[in-house]
Amino acid sequence: MELCLKNITTPFFKIKDLQISSGERVLIKGQSGTGKTTLLHLLAGLYPPHSGEVLWAGTPISGCNENEISHRRKNAMALVFQNLNLLPYLTALENLQLVGLDSRLSQEMLKLVGLENKALLRTQSLSLGEQQRIAVARVLGQKPSVILADEPTSSLDDHNSEQIMKLLMDQQSSPSIIMVSHDHRVEKYFTRVLDMKEITQ
Repeated sequence: MELCLKNITTPFFKIKDLQISSGERVLIKGQSGTGKTTLLHLLAGLYPPHSGEVLWAGTPISGCNENEISHRRKNAMALVFQNLNLLPYLTALENLQLVGLDSRLSQEMLKLVGLENKALLRTQSLSLGEQQRIAVARVLGQKPSVILADEPTSSLDDHNSEQIMKLLMDQQSSPSIIMVSHDHRVEKYFTRVLDMKEITQ
């Protein structure tokens, strides 16, 4: 699904024109405080701009109500939030099932990220790196058209970072992937690398 920002104004930045084609892999870099997370939230329809248009597949979402936006997002997008959005009192398996994955698929996804032996542990008992891998497993199981990821490798060692990036990039469905990250290790996986200074005013 193509994503586009047109003449966007927020308290943090302005963007005249940003287009991301269907299936494109885009990395967005920038110093802390430059609005990278805000940009992801704009693309996801989670943060309305003060002015301008967010377009999904050529259609402005400004004319949609919150329920319509939520429904379209659920059907087309998957997000890895910086705070991960896992429920700490649920197990790893239950956190995957929360987004609609059945037990079999949830276990398959946990195995993909090397956490099949942690499936029945509450996420609050797991390390931050393990929690990040659960968040990525949840996204992989949803098979979305668009993945928006906020620093998904920040707490991972080199081996697990490479494993997670390969899993994200090698999906048969070839989703668009838009990631914000400070992690220089991930740049090689992207077809386009943008700096916030280049795309904002």
